[in-house]
Amino acid sequence: MALLRLETNATVPEEGAKVLHSKLTRHLAPLFEEPENQVRLEIAANRRMRMATSDEQLVHLEIRNIEFPKDRAEELTDLVCPIIEDVLSIGPKSVYIAVISARNSMWRVNGDAGNKN
Repeated sequence: MALLRLETNATVPEEGAKVLHSKLTRHLAPLFEEPENQVRLEIAANRRMRMATSDEQLVHLEIRNIEFPKDRAEELTDLVCPIIEDVLSIGPKSVYIAVISARNSMWRVNGDAGNKN
């Protein structure tokens, strides 16, 4: 299961949220080697966020996944940034991505530890 938490100081209308979910799920599920129904997206819009002294729109995207390989981080960025730019009109220089990768034994779903590696 992958969890994406997107925070932005931009307004995200309901239709935009649906498009973001659809596009991010479709493009990232294969990268995570997960079915699309295992990719969860949370969107927090209209947040009080600033980068230094700038009032420009920005996005912070936190991605949590089980054992995501470091060598695929650039591929992930290359997939995510164009989607955010297309849907929210926020360019890649204002998109900040944090990838948090947990060992399989540290991930819990519905109280089940899954594989005990």
